[in-house]
Parts: sequence; C-alpha cells; structure tokens
Amino acid sequence: MTPAHPARILVVDDTDFNREVMTRILERDGHVVETAEDGREALDKLQTGTYDMVLLDVMMPHVDGIQVIEAMHGDERLRRLPVVMLSALNEQESIVRCIQLGAQDYLPKPINQQLLKARIHACLEKKRRHDLEEQYTLRVESISAQLQAANEQLRRANQLKTRFLATAAHDLKNPLGGLLLLADRLRMDAEAGTQGTAIPGQARRIGEVVQRMLHIINSLLDTAVQEIGEVTPNFEQANLGDLVHDVVKANEPYAASKEIRLHYHETLGGACWGRVDRLRLGQAIDNLVNNAIKYSPLGRNVWVEVAPRLAGGEERARIEVRDEGPGLTAEDQAQAFGLFQRLSAQPTGGEYSTGLGLSIVKQMVELHGGGVAIDSHPGRGASFIVEIPLRSGPPAD
Repeated sequence: MTPAHPARILVVDDTDFNREVMTRILERDGHVVETAEDGREALDKLQTGTYDMVLLDVMMPHVDGIQVIEAMHGDERLRRLPVVMLSALNEQESIVRCIQLGAQDYLPKPINQQLLKARIHACLEKKRRHDLEEQYTLRVESISAQLQAANEQLRRANQLKTRFLATAAHDLKNPLGGLLLLADRLRMDAEAGTQGTAIPGQARRIGEVVQRMLHIINSLLDTAVQEIGEVTPNFEQANLGDLVHDVVKANEPYAASKEIRLHYHETLGGACWGRVDRLRLGQAIDNLVNNAIKYSPLGRNVWVEVAPRLAGGEERARIEVRDEGPGLTAEDQAQAFGLFQRLSAQPTGGEYSTGLGLSIVKQMVELHGGGVAIDSHPGRGASFIVEIPLRSGPPAD
C-alpha cells in the first residue's frame, strides 16, 4: 500500500543483499530509494542530493556510520535529517554513540520488514511535523517582520503628520498675526478717518503676507501628496533648455531686488527634448534657483547651466545651479534633502524658509527617474546638480 507521504530515502550498507532487500521493501511502499555502499559514497550523495531520511549501517569499511553521523552533525543542512541506524546485536555501544550524535532510532540485523516499515513511518511522520512547525515558525516570523515594518511606517507617518501640523501651526502663526495687526490698523484708521493715504501700502503688505502663507501651504501640501504616493505626473514632450530658461526669466525680478546677477548658459548644441512633467520639473528647478538667490549675499552672482551628458549609454540632461553664498557644511549636505530641514545658512534678505524646498526638489527629480547632488564647501558657495534621462526626441510636426 502506498504511504500517505512517500519519501526519498538513502540506504547505506556495505552488503549488496541488505541494500537490495531494503530497496525492494521501500519501493513497494512507494518510496524513492537511492543506495550507497559505504560512508564515503553516502556523504557525497548527501552533499549533492536531497533526502527525507537515511538508513545507515554502523559497521562499514573506510568511513563507518559513526563518522557519517559526525559529519552530518557538523553540517547545518544535514544536522536535522532523520537517520535510522542498522546494527548487529554486538554493536550497542556504537548505536548509543550514534544516537548521542543525532540518530533518531536503530534497527537490529537481520532486518525485520514490519519493524523497518514502522521505524520509517515514525521517523517520516516526525520529520513531517517538524517541517510543518518550521514552516509555521518561518511564516510567523515573516508576518511579524511585516507587522514591525508596517508599525515603523505608521510611526514615521505619525511623526510626519505631527511635524506637518506643528510646522503649519508655527509657520502660519506669524503671518496670521501680521494680518490681524494690519486689519486692526485699517479699522483704527477708518475710525479716525485717516485711512486714505495708508490703504495702498497696507493692501500691498496684506498681499505679501497672503503670498507667504500660500507658499507655506503649497509646500506642505506638495510634501504631503508626495509622501502618501498620490502624485500623478503629466508627462509630455518639452524642450528642457526652454523650460529652464523660463524659470530663470521668472526669477530675474527677485534677483534684481537683491542686486544679484543671474546668468543662464546652455551648451546643448540645439534643442534638448525630454519627456517630463513641465509643472513639477519646473517647480524643482525654480526651488533651486530661488534658493540660490535667497541665500546669496547682495550683489553676487548665480549661474544656471544646462548641458547634455552621456552616462551608462543613456542620454541625460545636466542642470546645474551655482551660487556664491555661504556654502554647506558636511552635516548640512547629509540632511539637506530631508523633510523640514532648516540648514545652517540663513536667507540674506530676511526671506522665509519652510525647510521643504530641497525635499520637494528631490521628490520631483526622482519622479522623472533622475537624481540631484550637491557640490559645496563652507564659504565657497554651493552647486546643485540635477540629472534626468532624455527618453525621446522632439514631437512630430
């Protein structure tokens, strides 16, 4: 009768007759049998094959059963493989030694067919239960690791939410206070009948405060959307030279207000087309150019350069924004692209920083399959280098 769980069994005995008898009995029960005539051959087969159990003779020439068990005991893969020893009645001390080394049981010679089947069934059932228990343990460990990872993600998400709310509360508090003061001043001027000449300046100031608040809110929202993975890019063909040049032109009034000379240079040798999300890549470059102006002393220079580059057989666009500001320390560079990071450098014109600009740059650039790097030394300015792949040519006419 075929057993419920047929097995692959290695029979090791130096007597041909014993090997043949045991092979015939086991194969009739549906097991797959391989044989070895001594311990050396058995160890070779154990190293290269996969078995469910071993029937192992104690006394053999060259390498005996005790040496085989010792070798198996020292091998992590073979240590738990069930072994039933085959022995004559005068080999009891050797049997005890083998069991001490890990053998499961023994069979006296000559082999009794019913006892052989019973021993094999017991060993295989024990191995099956052990394997199920091991699989269960591994599964529990895997689920536990997944739960730990999920808990860590939840912890980080909760920290992010807390920092998000704290930053929003802190950064919006002062502008809101300013708006209240302006509103109160407008009320007092209206009551005194002197608001006529003050209204244009106060209105302009209100507009500036509202713009600052919108900038804070938009930065926070951009970061939140990116963190929860809900960004849906709108890729389209764009001339990267034109895109960067437009960003530079849009920042010229800001640079002029600080007497900073803003230089644009490209070495593309013609149009440089890529499949990009214009809005998000433009936002990333704008953050870099805006930061370069924000942290540069009055009257200095900011350079923006666009050039092609071949890396690993892939065409890429290299966009560099370089300034003459205070530069970044090694510690600054290590945390520059993190969320809510305010670095050691301070804006030179009293501007405001959310600590989110560079993290948004990194997110938007990586959205395009690219990367961003920093080259900076304290006191010698900073260069931010963006590289993105160019995936296709210009649109068809």
